[in-house]
Amino acid sequence: MAKTTTKKSPAPAADSPKGKSLVIVESPAKAKTINKYLGDDFIVRSSIGHVRDLPVSASKSAKKATTAKKDDSLTKEEKAQQALVRRMGVDPEHDWAAVYEVLPNKTKVIKELKALAKDADKIYLATDMDREGEAIAWHLKEVIGGPDSKYQRVVFNEITKSAIQSAFKQPSKLDIDRVNAQQARRFLDRVVGFMVSPLLWQKIARGLSAGRVQSVAMRLVVEREHEIRAFIPEEYWQIHADTHIANGKAKKTSDAEQIGIRLEATKQGGKTLKLGNKEQTDKVLEILKASDFIVKEREEKPTQSRPSAPFITSTLQQAASTRLGFSVKKTMILAQRLYEAGHITYMRTDSTFLSGDALAAVRGHIEDSYGAKYVPEKPNFYGNKQGAQEAHEAIRPSNVNMKSTQLKGVERDAIRLYELIWRQFVACQMLPAKYLSVNLFVGADDIELKARGRTMVFDGYTRVMPPAKTDDTLLPDVKKGDKLNLDKLDPSQHFTKPAPRYTEASLVKELEKKGIGRPSTYASIISTIQDRGYVKLENKRLFAEKNG
Repeated sequence: MAKTTTKKSPAPAADSPKGKSLVIVESPAKAKTINKYLGDDFIVRSSIGHVRDLPVSASKSAKKATTAKKDDSLTKEEKAQQALVRRMGVDPEHDWAAVYEVLPNKTKVIKELKALAKDADKIYLATDMDREGEAIAWHLKEVIGGPDSKYQRVVFNEITKSAIQSAFKQPSKLDIDRVNAQQARRFLDRVVGFMVSPLLWQKIARGLSAGRVQSVAMRLVVEREHEIRAFIPEEYWQIHADTHIANGKAKKTSDAEQIGIRLEATKQGGKTLKLGNKEQTDKVLEILKASDFIVKEREEKPTQSRPSAPFITSTLQQAASTRLGFSVKKTMILAQRLYEAGHITYMRTDSTFLSGDALAAVRGHIEDSYGAKYVPEKPNFYGNKQGAQEAHEAIRPSNVNMKSTQLKGVERDAIRLYELIWRQFVACQMLPAKYLSVNLFVGADDIELKARGRTMVFDGYTRVMPPAKTDDTLLPDVKKGDKLNLDKLDPSQHFTKPAPRYTEASLVKELEKKGIGRPSTYASIISTIQDRGYVKLENKRLFAEKNG
């Protein structure tokens, strides 16, 4: 990679940490929390995110490129290609040679870090543990300079005293493979943006932009819009029958009213009943009105519902949208604050892995709080999708014994998000909920009607994480051959509907399913396509705009 041209380091500041170690993290909030856990031999500073990047449009190198000496031997196309490469800062035709620049607003930050690094015994690069964090650490090392032996890399999944101290006892070196993986994505972002966007300016309108992930996300939204517009609704009907146990089965009139059974007509002559219009429906209604309703079969079987995996980035975004009504962007902002305050583990992850210590702690908490009958014999383990970074953990509370009501100095919505994360973590290590499911089959002439019911036998994980929707219906104790009295027939007309427009959460789910983007990019992509007017959010649904 091409080296960044920088001025000589200024004289060290008066408070340089002679004989101490310099620790560099990404955010000021994280620096403040970590500072509490390290002794006087460390000084902690923040880079406030990225410090270097490929050239921006108004950078000095871009201006120099426009005033460089002209080479008259080049064709017009070759000159245009050279100019494009200079603007991009990366040359795809020459081993992807890149030119990085210190970001304009990071000059003072770099000046301070260089001054502190000059007198420090060691420099610990403690940026985030994902690819982006690895790249930031590499850029810091390149800009600050000095011998490789002076640098150590430390990573931690949670900002707790034990995790921080453990990480500093086992430092490592920069993982250049992960740095290159991030650079490859960054280069492709730049190439797609700089080479495709001008085509949009020519064909549609100036100011539009393309992106490696952004454009694919837009395509999904637009294709869904086309599906909806091309969809032709089809009419269909359903028939429900409200019944109750015939005289003699109920102890008194009020009991009969309480144990009414709502049936749905599902078959005629042994074949699936399909009603396409009112005429067909009326014929079936006439048969039902003239028939006795006799119980043909009562089918009972035990069923269970297993807890879902602990949250990863995408499932947290989806759950926060469904249960709390949060946007993807809001969820990630709040999760970042919770992480930096030491309340949850790292929030950009695609791994459902849980550490041994975390499993032991949550199993102990479940037994103490809810009883041994809720604790499975062995911990519950969940599979990861292909390509997941399994060195990471799932999103969980740093301390399972810390209830949301005990959080101090945290805004209300962050407390609600923490509560959701806590409940999902505890629930994922509990036993399944158990039910007795009942299917009731009733005959009326050649029409078969059906009712489903379910009663909970053991609440299991739902003790902590109740389902968003419940479909439990208690069916009365009727036997084969029992007669039911008809109270009312309820025909209803419907029309088929197209697949719904994406919500923010369902678009993230689709991107993840197709392997597009990373946990670190979902929120920014969803925000970008809205901020640039390519889609609009209306009633929590994403509508493609004309520019999109």
